[in-house]
Amino acid sequence: SSYLNSHWSNIEKYLVLTVEGNLMVCRDADSPPDQVVALQSNCESIVEGKEILDLPRLPSGGRRDSCFALILPQDKFLLLLSDSPDECTQWLKLLRKVKEVSSYISLPPNIHKVL
Repeated sequence: SSYLNSHWSNIEKYLVLTVEGNLMVCRDADSPPDQVVALQSNCESIVEGKEILDLPRLPSGGRRDSCFALILPQDKFLLLLSDSPDECTQWLKLLRKVKEVSSYISLPPNIHKVL
């Protein structure tokens, strides 16, 4: 879990990534989630700031290489801004890995019984 700025609102959000592959966006560590994104089923892609063509103006001190977005269904998205490019890279790697693994795990297994 970590704090990240969400949608450039200058409001820090507390993020929790569950073992089930859900990203929960909370006001703080003790608050219930304001939003839950199921990475496997409700996140179409995860993109870096440099890939976002119509990126809103960043807040003071914000850098393009410190932000990323989760692209959601119905033309929705969740923009997130980390404190540094390194932290952003860590989040990107982790979220992409969880999305990949949870997509793989959710596939029906082809189990063949060997006698």
